Amino acid sequence: MKKILLAGILLLGMSAFTYAETDEFDDDLGEDLTDKEIVQDFIDDCNNHGDYYGCFTAAMKYEKGEVLEKDISKAIEYYGKACKHGSNKGCEMAEKLKKQ
Repeated sequence: MKKILLAGILLLGMSAFTYAETDEFDDDLGEDLTDKEIVQDFIDDCNNHGDYYGCFTAAMKYEKGEVLEKDISKAIEYYGKACKHGSNKGCEMAEKLKKQ
């Protein structure tokens, strides 16, 4: 009887960990996403959630012309957004690109 009770408790305890609540960011984890879709998720996180990492990543992609078409004005814009949301490096990069 103790074994059945113990097994039941373990089963209930394990089932509590199988439920995963979704977070505020739509990361589409587990899906096969294209590079463009991944970058679009970063842009969405930046614009919709104030995520400085998303802003900074988008800025780098625009600056380097990786995945997105090279666009220095967009890179400055997104580095500026990263700066606004707390990234000191975003501030530095925005200023650096403005001087070029």
